[in-house]
Amino acid sequence: MSAMPEPAIAKATPEEYLALERKAEYRSEYLNGEIFAMAGASREHNLITGNVFGEIRQQLRGRAGEVYSIDVRVKVEDSGLYTYPDVAVVCEDPEFEDNEVDTLLNTTTVLSANVLGEGLLTPPLPGPTGLLESRGFAAL
Repeated sequence: MSAMPEPAIAKATPEEYLALERKAEYRSEYLNGEIFAMAGASREHNLITGNVFGEIRQQLRGRAGEVYSIDVRVKVEDSGLYTYPDVAVVCEDPEFEDNEVDTLLNTTTVLSANVLGEGLLTPPLPGPTGLLESRGFAAL
């Protein structure tokens, strides 16, 4: 008797992902119907992220632009990726996906820096992080 094939995992629509994400107790990223749980951050990761945020904020002092740290979701329009960069900068009026004002859209003016552990910068990581690097987002 042959083994039963495993059932296909249902893919989520962006709308289903957002509905789940807005109620979730933890954060996740979304790409091509798949939802990826995000890991917690180490002390070192938080220190680096805080320093990057502070430096960018200082550079923006007196200029147009907003800097966000960690908890802002960004949608990359050309790929459909929803992600939470460690630091995001918008140099014009921010555009949001809907009235929830929790998902940035104007990615052409967003700097997204993800702080990765030592040795993880090469080769590019699979999944959402690797896609971010291939789209010109900076990995620090």
